Amino acid sequence: MFFLKKIIAAFVLPPGCLVLALAGLAFYLRKRSRPAALACAALSGLVWTGSAKVFSDALMRPLEYAYSVPAEPAGDVIVILCGGSRGGGEFFSASENLASGTLERVSAAFLLYKKTGLPLLVSGGALFSEVPEAAAAAAYLRELGVPEEKILTEGASRDTKENAAFSRRICAEKDYNNIILLTSAYHMPRSVLLFNKAGFASVAPFPVGRDAVAGGGYSFRDWLPGRRGETARAMNEYLGLLTYKLYYSFI
Repeated sequence: MFFLKKIIAAFVLPPGCLVLALAGLAFYLRKRSRPAALACAALSGLVWTGSAKVFSDALMRPLEYAYSVPAEPAGDVIVILCGGSRGGGEFFSASENLASGTLERVSAAFLLYKKTGLPLLVSGGALFSEVPEAAAAAAYLRELGVPEEKILTEGASRDTKENAAFSRRICAEKDYNNIILLTSAYHMPRSVLLFNKAGFASVAPFPVGRDAVAGGGYSFRDWLPGRRGETARAMNEYLGLLTYKLYYSFI
């Protein structure tokens, strides 16, 4: 009964219901318009495949495991890239104002700060919120007990390229040339590329928050439709990597 309940839920909720709708339409059109039926069947399979964890993991795994967490991270400063905020409001804790990706990164950065004692530079602008993401993240770091003088913020950037360029300006003023770069594992390859291009002497990747299964261990549920964001996130990273590699090959 448990397994049946999970299967039914997968095809009742989006995007599983779209898979069923397209498959049903393909069946209905099979004798009326074969090309249309084939197109609907192909779309149904594409939606299913793209929303299954097995497929999204296959896309995510090369990104998330491109770099390992260093055993002894060293540098002049820890640079944290934000990944969204919730845009203000009344909260009990400053952590509630951070999107889950940012909260994951900032929490890891706090532990890394406790281990190394290095200053923290938080980078992220206010693209979709009134308060810069860096300011929201810095508020949480202060709440955790990090002294004000240990926190730097860069609140003007709108994308990873600007994260790198604007962080470089602040670091140059402080004579920070060797950085520990902390962001989500899937976001690290693009971030390392852009921060190296920004002119830092060295960039030590510190990836956090891997979601893809390292190898095997999938259950039946992982083959069902239901993962809506991971595939799109991975495709966005691959597109970004390709775009910037092409850009830097011509300048």
